Amino acid sequence: MKVSKVIKIVIAIIIVLTIIGGVWYFIGQNNKKYKFEQISDYKYFLVKEENKFGVIDKKGNVIISPNYIEIKIPNPQKDLFICYKENNEIDILNEKSERILTQYNNVDAIKIEGIVSNLPYEKSVLKYEENGKIGLINFEGKKVTAPIYDEIQGLSNKETELLVKKDGKYGVINSKGAKIINNEYEQIVADGFYTEEKGYELSGYITTIKTQDGYRYGYITSNRKKLLEAEYTSIHRIVEIENEEDVYLQIVKNGQVGIMKNGDMLIECKYQDIEYNASNNTFILERNSQYGLANIEGKFIIPIQYSSIEFKGEYISAMLNDKTTLFDISGKEVKEDVYDTITKVDNTDYYITIDKNEKYGVILENRNIKINNEYNYLEYLHDNYFIAAKEDGELGIINSEDGIVVNFEYDVIQKIDGTNIVEAKKLNGNVSDLFSIDMQKVLSTSNLNIYINENYIQAISDEIKFFNYNGTELTNKQAMPQNKLYASKKEGKWGFVNKQNGVVVDYKYDMVTEFNEYGFAAIKSGELWGIINEEGEIVQEPAYKIATIPEIIGKYYKVYYGYGESYYTDNKEM
Repeated sequence: MKVSKVIKIVIAIIIVLTIIGGVWYFIGQNNKKYKFEQISDYKYFLVKEENKFGVIDKKGNVIISPNYIEIKIPNPQKDLFICYKENNEIDILNEKSERILTQYNNVDAIKIEGIVSNLPYEKSVLKYEENGKIGLINFEGKKVTAPIYDEIQGLSNKETELLVKKDGKYGVINSKGAKIINNEYEQIVADGFYTEEKGYELSGYITTIKTQDGYRYGYITSNRKKLLEAEYTSIHRIVEIENEEDVYLQIVKNGQVGIMKNGDMLIECKYQDIEYNASNNTFILERNSQYGLANIEGKFIIPIQYSSIEFKGEYISAMLNDKTTLFDISGKEVKEDVYDTITKVDNTDYYITIDKNEKYGVILENRNIKINNEYNYLEYLHDNYFIAAKEDGELGIINSEDGIVVNFEYDVIQKIDGTNIVEAKKLNGNVSDLFSIDMQKVLSTSNLNIYINENYIQAISDEIKFFNYNGTELTNKQAMPQNKLYASKKEGKWGFVNKQNGVVVDYKYDMVTEFNEYGFAAIKSGELWGIINEEGEIVQEPAYKIATIPEIIGKYYKVYYGYGESYYTDNKEM
């Protein structure tokens, strides 16, 4: 009976320990899965007056007087400002100008580079110093880590992750203090892999150790799996292979180049060079000045025996003994073709062709001709529309059914990013024409400035026009229904009206902007810009001589000064 009771107690203890262990494992895994915070609604901004920095809010009110030689705003949604004095002292202030975090020494923001966000600092933690060591605190002053590190710095291309040095070796933690990589390396860098949806989240780590033979490199995946030991003289991730599931690494060992896929040897290390070709998803391999081709799975398509290999769209041109052989992408030899190059247009049935006379045309997969080879250049736009160039270099737009839809009279034609609107420019006179998704001209003007906003674009020249992403014109009230006042032009002068078209600001300006998200609009008289608020009150009489349309808050306009950083100022001498 006593033995049975002891066994029951032991089992109970094991169960409790298992539960505790599971809880701590969950907490640890949760910490490791911490993702970065996206910030779009700024509350605080740097301001500069007479070469001193301060802070303003989004209504232009001065929060911190401009008395400092430098100010860092790690997170523009939180009222924590790191203010540097001329005597090298630092004040950590809140929006009431009260000193905070006074219990810590040498508190500072953590600079990061190569990130998706346009904010240059970690947005949730700061570093502090104690007894010559460095630790992390959050913005409320709670310790995230003890002061145990020699260095803490942002890990480039890995927001929320920090490179930490301890006992002479580097490791990685995240901004919750969770250990990502142990402190056992000479250096650690992110591999730079990026996707539109996840940013650098899936980027892995290239690690470095020092050996008797010099530095050697290894690799750890984004989910912390050690894929390669640090035994290679070079490692480079092929980031052009946009495959979230697989990691392709170009490696160098004993002076020879190879390719690894998910830690397995895909192409042996026995080449002088291997070059990835993203358009055809293949590897060009060089050995002893001879070239061959392998596909993405490492299978040889063309043997290594050619003096050169050149891609021509869907074809591969290989030269041997001054003889050129044409292959398709599977490595099958192609007999003489009327086309020198055939390139598939992504997500369509179209192929752009270049013939022996270097003329461009379009065919379908069944070789039916859609556009004859009579153009000096073709570039796909959308639907069945193509930008085309003639011999004289002038550009127009054609389609595969009706021929010319936009006349050949332009120097530049390009699609406006993220929209179906096309801008066509004549450099002589700086004339711009905008065309809708169905190639109808919707605007013709000179000195055009285009601003892309959520769900619409703003086209500003001597007038202000609004269009949705397909090129349908909108009124300013349709584009910005939340505004109180709207720009209006009468007899060559600009003013502002309310939603009922009642005049609130007289027609007396040479140029104005619509009101921005902060409730301010720019007004221009002659060459000078001023600022007005959404009540129609002058905040700043026209006094700023600025070459471009200003970004404004209160009486201030924005100045960019490098590395994505900016400040607002009322300096009239810029």
